[in-house]
Amino acid sequence: MRLIEIENRIKELRNAIAYSRNEEKIMTIGEGICCNQEVAAWFRVLDGQHTEPKYTITNRVNDKVTDINECIHKENWERPEIF
Repeated sequence: MRLIEIENRIKELRNAIAYSRNEEKIMTIGEGICCNQEVAAWFRVLDGQHTEPKYTITNRVNDKVTDINECIHKENWERPEIF
């Protein structure tokens, strides 16, 4: 994957976690943890530790991430900043 694709994937995952936590509670806590594990795996790729992520979410969780990101785009929702 190219850098922009990796950054977009990380953004999709982080947005899905935040939206689910703050708005609709679509994902379980465990599914959010799985998404965070994939985010960490992509950061290891960006850091040069691996060429591919060593962990990716299941298709079922990925379907939820896709659905959540569609809601985000429809609603023009933005992830709140964490201070």
